[in-house]
Amino acid sequence: MRISELADQVGVPVSTVRYYERIGLMGAPERTGSGYRDYDDASATRLLFVQRARRLGLSCEQIAELLPVWGGADCASAHDRVARLIDDKQAEIVARIEELTAFAAQLDDVRAALEASPPPAACETDLSCCVPATTSAFVPLELVRRQ
Repeated sequence: MRISELADQVGVPVSTVRYYERIGLMGAPERTGSGYRDYDDASATRLLFVQRARRLGLSCEQIAELLPVWGGADCASAHDRVARLIDDKQAEIVARIEELTAFAAQLDDVRAALEASPPPAACETDLSCCVPATTSAFVPLELVRRQ
């Protein structure tokens, strides 16, 4: 099948298939005489595996480590490994929720400080009048580009 057929079958954009090939999650397909990519059913199965793992929030690096465990047919090994990865992802989520909760409280304090004092006629040299300093640094959420 052609790349567009493969992408449609799994429900991903063609650019995603090309990206997964570039980073090694998908192998290079055979080529037709005219140079078109020619995928087989095993490619569709692998792409489905990768796409579902991505939807679980697994990183491409984690999936690259998981693919040899699965190997296209070893469901039991993949099942156990995916369960452990999900546990790890849930722990990350709990930690991130704690960070965001603390950050929300910090923002509430800054907002209260801003509302407690009217802005001066001109900005202060340390800019605390319009952009107050905070007690801790917050690392913003990374924007994850979904493939």
